[in-house]
Amino acid sequence: MSLKKTIIKKKGILSVIIICFIVLLPFLCFKNSLFVIMDKSMEPSLKIGDLVIKGEKSSEKIIADDINGDILIIKGPEYYYRKGLNPIFWNNLNNNTIIIHRAINKILINDTWLFLTKGDNNRAPDGAYEIINENNNSITIQINYTDGIYIPESEIIGIVSIKISFIGYFKIYFIHILITIIVIGIIVCILHILKYKIKIEKISRS
Repeated sequence: MSLKKTIIKKKGILSVIIICFIVLLPFLCFKNSLFVIMDKSMEPSLKIGDLVIKGEKSSEKIIADDINGDILIIKGPEYYYRKGLNPIFWNNLNNNTIIIHRAINKILINDTWLFLTKGDNNRAPDGAYEIINENNNSITIQINYTDGIYIPESEIIGIVSIKISFIGYFKIYFIHILITIIVIGIIVCILHILKYKIKIEKISRS
């Protein structure tokens, strides 16, 4: 392999590493403002792998509507659990799991805004499901299609201001990508330090 081809190859590998680093850098620097959609509850508005960027909006100005309501970024399911929602309805999400659902109604009680939320792809508002009978063979669920659990404004950390399709997959597979970049970097460094020469020969058959 000629010196020119070797230099071009090294520049190509270095360029790939730099590009991957640049793509992943925002996830490190702005991790508190970037969120990735991990389920189908907000389809078709938000799909798995979409990256959303948090925006700020006062509770008074948040729009609550079934179709055009603002999409809220909620701290997690803990408040819903405390108010009686059975964790089984949300696949036992832990309390640190961010919830991103649309505001469909809001009320003002004692100077505090309360919001009713719902996933666009869900049948009923959040907290509208209740187990009313359970035995070894089956469970009976009651669904209130018009009401659910209202969450206080203190549970909301922001609204979805920007959506970028598919970019969220970089965050989903962040660790895998990072490990791959590190391994490639280490291999390149070893080859450079030890000055290994890889020669590819074309074997011809007579």
